[in-house]
Amino acid sequence: MKSSETDSWLSKIVPALLPVEIADGTDRVQRDGQRGAAVLMPLVLRPTKDGKDWFVILTQRPETMLSHAGQIAFPGGKREKGESIAEAALRETEEEIGVTPDQIELIGRLRSFNAVSDYRVTPFVGIVQPDAVIAPDPREVADVFEVPLDFLMDAANHVARDVHFEGATHRLWDMPYDGPDGVRRNIWGMTAMMIYRLYQRAILGVFETEF
Repeated sequence: MKSSETDSWLSKIVPALLPVEIADGTDRVQRDGQRGAAVLMPLVLRPTKDGKDWFVILTQRPETMLSHAGQIAFPGGKREKGESIAEAALRETEEEIGVTPDQIELIGRLRSFNAVSDYRVTPFVGIVQPDAVIAPDPREVADVFEVPLDFLMDAANHVARDVHFEGATHRLWDMPYDGPDGVRRNIWGMTAMMIYRLYQRAILGVFETEF
């Protein structure tokens, strides 16, 4: 991919994101027992046979975890006392995959939302320096892999799935990906929905539909 094409991705994504700084308090918890949490959607520019392409860094949770076992996820977790929600996303990224905050440039965020679990989640998008060393913590991460942004932003790779919950039908999206290592990984659930929200905003220009 030529440099002009890689730049065009940022020209689509950055205007579609909300500012990193949150002025309206939408990241605050909304009910008793809920906690604030943050994730990072890490983008990294990698050399390819055609030039350079943007990739999204994803993790897979160990099968031994008590919650979200085996799921594909972005680095993230709950906010600790005294830190901002953006600081939580950066800290969790360092703890889970070893990439330090000075190696990440936050470029924006998606809207905060209430997860099915008792968390109010704020997703950030950040650019990771290509020379950052990824060192996953085996207690929280079984695998780290990268998926081309082109793939994730292509509607042909979004597989619709309807689920019924509390008397209503909800349209979800799966994104099965066959990696260069020969492994098929199905990106689904909350992770796929955040990717789909970025697709809606950056590619379709749809800003109203949220979680």
